[in-house]
Amino acid sequence: MKKQLLFVSVIFISMLSFGQGIVFEHGTWKDVLAKAKQTNKPIFVDIYTTWCGPCKKMSKDIFPLAEVGKVYNADFVCYQIDAEKGEGIDVAKKYEVHSYPTYLFIKADGMLFSRALGSMPAENFIAVAKTAMADLTDPKPIGVWEKEYAEKKTDPAFLLEYMNKRSKLGKSNAQLFDEYLALLPADQRASKEIVEIYQKEGQFLKMNSFAYKNLQDNAVSFFPKVGGYVYIYMSRAIDNSFREAASTKNEALLQQVVEANEKLPQTAARKTKEELYMNYYKRTGDMEKFVSNATAYCESALMNISPDSIARIDKKKLQEFDATPLAGKIDSAQLAQLKEYLAHAERNRYSLALNEVAWGFFEKVTDEKALANAISWSKRSVEIYPENHMYMDTYANLLYKAGRKDEALAKENEALTLAQNAKADTKGYEETIANMKAGKKTWK
Repeated sequence: MKKQLLFVSVIFISMLSFGQGIVFEHGTWKDVLAKAKQTNKPIFVDIYTTWCGPCKKMSKDIFPLAEVGKVYNADFVCYQIDAEKGEGIDVAKKYEVHSYPTYLFIKADGMLFSRALGSMPAENFIAVAKTAMADLTDPKPIGVWEKEYAEKKTDPAFLLEYMNKRSKLGKSNAQLFDEYLALLPADQRASKEIVEIYQKEGQFLKMNSFAYKNLQDNAVSFFPKVGGYVYIYMSRAIDNSFREAASTKNEALLQQVVEANEKLPQTAARKTKEELYMNYYKRTGDMEKFVSNATAYCESALMNISPDSIARIDKKKLQEFDATPLAGKIDSAQLAQLKEYLAHAERNRYSLALNEVAWGFFEKVTDEKALANAISWSKRSVEIYPENHMYMDTYANLLYKAGRKDEALAKENEALTLAQNAKADTKGYEETIANMKAGKKTWK
């Protein structure tokens, strides 16, 4: 009788698992790898962040669906991990995760065999699982390619195929791309095929790479094929090198970044040197230099233009776009989206920059004069974009930190109302108001 009851229970649990959404494992990454070995199943990993909108949409609307759970629970050990907390930081780094949500498909030995990313409808997400299962039985997995690389690294055809394989797994090909370009004759380094590789690898470039130098040397040849993306790729290389400089506290590399940034054309929306220095010293923890450069950046680049002037620039840019032939060649949905962006591009750029610096001062700075400067920057961001609840929240918090409690409460209540109007999450604003009323700190 007990055996019959046990058998019925197992059947019931199995039926239940197929009638619900994805069942995610709880425990450590080591536990998940162990379960994959035990069950002889590969692992599906949803890598997310708490601030990622598409991640939340997938968790709320797609993962709970029965048809999705039926596929994923049958074929995989399923796991979710936050890329910015605990073990998630190391997992995201190991598997080169750069955007969210990212879906990894991993064997029990830790080998990545398939990858996908982004928010998508249920049918597409089910198709991702089927593609992953097909990749699982690939007769030439990535491990074989890695072993062949040592012998065939001077074969351009092999390198091209190897890069394509790695791209499907979301892996960087920065080194391989440099090696591939170096093997080609100079007159073939701006071909259509090379353009396609830049489109895949542009986000991974660094300033000291052969691929970056190739962009510089062949900018005239590339421009008719990819337009302004020549400078977007160069900007990304500068950004990547900047992050390397900050993480290693390499001021010599920082200076190279500043010099390379200065050589970009104004149309490439290049950063000011004060902005680069500010962000470097913020990341490296040198608060005195951070405050000095942040002040110079805000006063010289952000505060010397009025909200009315910014609005006129946006209006002019939109009018100029409407007068171009391109405006009549885009479908209505894309046209509306592009015009919405152009209508507020300068407003968004200035207000965001001011808010980010002001919030950095709120978090890190206690000096009264510096806080007073940050309050003026935050106030300007609100003047430029008055309906933005996050910017109003920054302004309120700075006022509170400066001891202006009544003004702070009034502005935080405005932020709450703006958030409610925007149908945004209001929990944080409600907690801040409560803390302000109680006289508690709202900063760490």
